[in-house]
Amino acid sequence: MKRTTFLVAVCGFLFSCSVDVNSQDVVGSGLVWENSLVNVGAVLAEDGPATADFYFVNKTDSSVYIRSVETDCGCTVADYSKDSLAPEKVGLVKVRYDPQSRGGTFSKLIIVRSNAYPEGDSLFLEGVNVPYPKDPQKHYGVRKAGLGFVFPVINLGTLFTDAPKTKFVDFYNFNDFPIQLSQKQAQLPEHIAVEMIPSVVPAGSRAVFSITYDAALKKDLGFVEDAFSLSLLSGERMDVSIALMATIHEHFDPIPVDQVDEVPRLNIAEREIDLGKISSASSVSGRVSLENTGPLPLNLRKVVSNCDCLEFAIPTNDLDPGEEMVLVFTFDPKGRRGIDHKTLTFFSNDPLNPTQTVVIKSRID
Repeated sequence: MKRTTFLVAVCGFLFSCSVDVNSQDVVGSGLVWENSLVNVGAVLAEDGPATADFYFVNKTDSSVYIRSVETDCGCTVADYSKDSLAPEKVGLVKVRYDPQSRGGTFSKLIIVRSNAYPEGDSLFLEGVNVPYPKDPQKHYGVRKAGLGFVFPVINLGTLFTDAPKTKFVDFYNFNDFPIQLSQKQAQLPEHIAVEMIPSVVPAGSRAVFSITYDAALKKDLGFVEDAFSLSLLSGERMDVSIALMATIHEHFDPIPVDQVDEVPRLNIAEREIDLGKISSASSVSGRVSLENTGPLPLNLRKVVSNCDCLEFAIPTNDLDPGEEMVLVFTFDPKGRRGIDHKTLTFFSNDPLNPTQTVVIKSRID
């Protein structure tokens, strides 16, 4: 169905476009690819090679044939038709990725050279290689409801609000029975979606949780944590606790050069504050001066510190063009000694510098 939809869309495009648009379309390779990038997700070593299909349409006015397909790694092999392809016909390049012992994310380049475009079209195959550990008992040492994980907390890294991010988390089913993910997940937050691959995991085998996190739905910025339980089904219902952490940043579209002076601008006068020598017996206060130097209203989305020992008060979250304000903070060094660094992080609608950090240094006696 997906392939049919693609072909119908291409044919409709051909018949609906003007002459000028058609003339622009044939510039370059003359091949229209359904996808130039395919992500195969997590590749478990015991499952063997992963494959991806790259479909294309010949949009030139003559026959096209593929001269060669080159890959940047011996672990990636491509197969393709050696026959000529008539105009508006569909072709296929099938790529196979053989997982190696080295794990982690991968991005493989495939260059398709044709008689229409000898320089070659660039395709990319991406995913996560998950090698089989020598000792699953030790490797998956964190146990939850009979499942073994590598880490107690899943770190999603940096997220942006423009698009969800998916992370693949491998685990081992140490139970003596198969499991599957329940279709009813009462505790799953709306900004998180989870899929189990494969859908049924036999006893004594590995699988992957595909966790998709939508930062826009979370409606928060900075460091965040989520804890929930996933409901699994076996002979009876069972729950496994999941803990996530991530850092969320607001996404802003790139600003054209001629518009850089037409946006809100957060100017922080003190990017580094040295409190000098202080005593652990008493709190110390300081000030951070903020100004909107742009022509549009500035909004402070959020201000966070990296320690409960650092308290602050925000007079207002909104600054008109040219308006200034002072943020007063108080640092309680009780129980601390030596050189100390604390931070205040400002999230705003300044598209050029949406996240800015102030470092507060001290030497505590």
